[in-house]
Amino acid sequence: MIIVNNELKKESKIHLDNGFLFGRGLFETILIKDKPVFLKEHLHRLNAGLVKIGIKTQISEQYCLGNIKKLNCSNCAVKIVVSENNIIFTKREIGYKEEDYINGFKVKISDITRNTNSYITYLKSLNYLDNIIEREKALKEGYNEVLFFNNNGYLSEGSVSNLFFIREGNICTPSLKCGLLPGVVRNWIISNFKVLQGKFILEDLKNSEGVFLTNSLMGIMQIYSIEEKILNKSDIIRSIKSKYESVL
Repeated sequence: MIIVNNELKKESKIHLDNGFLFGRGLFETILIKDKPVFLKEHLHRLNAGLVKIGIKTQISEQYCLGNIKKLNCSNCAVKIVVSENNIIFTKREIGYKEEDYINGFKVKISDITRNTNSYITYLKSLNYLDNIIEREKALKEGYNEVLFFNNNGYLSEGSVSNLFFIREGNICTPSLKCGLLPGVVRNWIISNFKVLQGKFILEDLKNSEGVFLTNSLMGIMQIYSIEEKILNKSDIIRSIKSKYESVL
């Protein structure tokens, strides 16, 4: 089932606009448990981004909850897509499995770099092709995720995730100036823990006490290896994961 412009449909029919023609639009993917997780934070990012790209639509919490109720879902993911003439709600299953958290993710490094001067680097926009292609390539090669550097040679983010690591007991993450999306779970960690934000290189990850990824569906995911390098496991990551899961 899909909701297009407030109508529940079995087939998706959208208005042809600049979202389709040029990617002028944004999306959010929200974890639904018994209720939406971090809904206000998702809508704040979405609505602020819509202003930045010149779309007048604003999505209210009441409107969002009404459409989620129409989709009749729990323990799933709901995606909201907003373009100039469309508001679309879809639902899907959560793809992360228990064994992913037990084993940890295997990741690789992308040859594509993040442009720190681009508008879309900092928005969850419909211009998502770099992420999609690089992630598909990584999955075909047996990896779970792919990491990007920026055009200045510093670590940025994953194709669908933000990046953290532990160094000398400190939680570290690339700063927004490194060209990355300010993730909702990333912001939660920064708000609840002391986090060092800065410019980091690959050796910082390889020599760390542990590395993990975040996004709204996976939550906290420890990285097992970066290409051929097997990483350390950290009790600090386990404690962050435990605290995060306590708020769901």
